[in-house]
Amino acid sequence: MRTLIGLFLASLLLAACGADSKANRIASTDSGVYFSPGAATDRWIVINYWAKWCAPCRDEIPELNHFAEAYSDQVLVLGVNYDRLQGEALTADIRALGIAFPVLLADPHPALGIERPTALPSTLLIAPDGSLQQILLGPQTADTLLKHMPEL
Repeated sequence: MRTLIGLFLASLLLAACGADSKANRIASTDSGVYFSPGAATDRWIVINYWAKWCAPCRDEIPELNHFAEAYSDQVLVLGVNYDRLQGEALTADIRALGIAFPVLLADPHPALGIERPTALPSTLLIAPDGSLQQILLGPQTADTLLKHMPEL
């Protein structure tokens, strides 16, 4: 019996070692865009927590849309709905606010090892090496974001 248990545990360990790295990816509203916490990428990642009821969030979104477009080769802007909406409710809020960047379908805070933001808007800056560099509170502009990403 011990041999069977040992073989079973060894097979589980081998399966885990060969697990697809895609398992750690968080999908977004754009089918080709994923976020892999801790993974190195070729650009900065800006993750913005927003909610439809948050007036500063609504004011910030056009600025983030512009920033995402202007720096698309160096930065990936992603949103996170603070209310954890899914499906049509999420799509409706994205449309209502005019969000042009992908929105993650799950909150990345547990995978990043941080507490869920308690104030909105909150913005996470993740360096190309995958490390969390900064948590910014309050509405951001292209200028404030660029101050925290001196390489751009």
